[in-house]
Amino acid sequence: MKRCTVCPNNCLIEHSVCGRKNNINENLVETTAVAIDPIEKKPLYHFMPGSRTLSIGTLGCNLKCLNCQNHTIAQPRNPEHVRTETFSSNELVEIALNNNLKSISWTYNEPTIYPEWIVNTAKIAQEHDIKTILVTNGYTSYETLKNLVKYVDAVNVDLKSMDDAFYKKVCSGHLKPVLDSIKFYYENNIHLEVTTLLIPEYNTNSVKDVVKTIEDIDINIPLHFSAFYPQYKLSNIKPTDEEIIFDACNYALEHGLNYVYAGNTYSSEYDNTYCNYCHELLIERDGYHIKNNIVNEKCPNCKKKIMKI
Repeated sequence: MKRCTVCPNNCLIEHSVCGRKNNINENLVETTAVAIDPIEKKPLYHFMPGSRTLSIGTLGCNLKCLNCQNHTIAQPRNPEHVRTETFSSNELVEIALNNNLKSISWTYNEPTIYPEWIVNTAKIAQEHDIKTILVTNGYTSYETLKNLVKYVDAVNVDLKSMDDAFYKKVCSGHLKPVLDSIKFYYENNIHLEVTTLLIPEYNTNSVKDVVKTIEDIDINIPLHFSAFYPQYKLSNIKPTDEEIIFDACNYALEHGLNYVYAGNTYSSEYDNTYCNYCHELLIERDGYHIKNNIVNEKCPNCKKKIMKI
């Protein structure tokens, strides 16, 4: 029997984990959500900061995370009961154009289970200099990554843990394909940021290994540590104390990473971007209010060229 090659699950086509439909129309995108968001919400802090992006959600996911915050569309009990709206790729780009948006973000669920929709929309978007963004779990096959590489400008990849046992228990997946995806995006010069959600009792001990992994690739990759709040099948787990997040940020900064951020916490110094040469405040963030002090891609104080912003 034929197997799907879109992701590492390699499911039988008629029994996919993600619910991917067969014989889809590549130019008609079945959406569960279309919204305009600050790009920082993805989170992307070093790609078109302060801009807004057209966010598109579809249906399904190839992981089954116990803490999924969007489980109603990523893991619906009955997909037939989920309200969807169909747009052509042209219509999605038109929405972006009509709202003066310079990027389209595929987000909310796992976008790469339908690479055809991403590619066909991106082809049209490129004609208007509109960038394509993926907010992804990174659980993607090499074949799909190769199909996407010419059409994706920026990604934020969830690195949920550096423990394969965590991926098996909490996500019904594996770690290695995620690490392979991160390296693929980096090696193909796609703007890359990484997010790790720290869940008490589950993966707060992964901080050192996450930091080492990013350090071994590039110390200029922005890394986001986000606080967990009770969700879905982990609703009995307490929220992450913000001090755990701040300690993780400090550890990463002390061990050589240049750009580290706190997520799902109150506004703090860990929301801002600082010059890694002189520590001048470059981008100040208060929620989604952004003040950008960069001048001609240089630090206003030491005049050094800023990396990855």
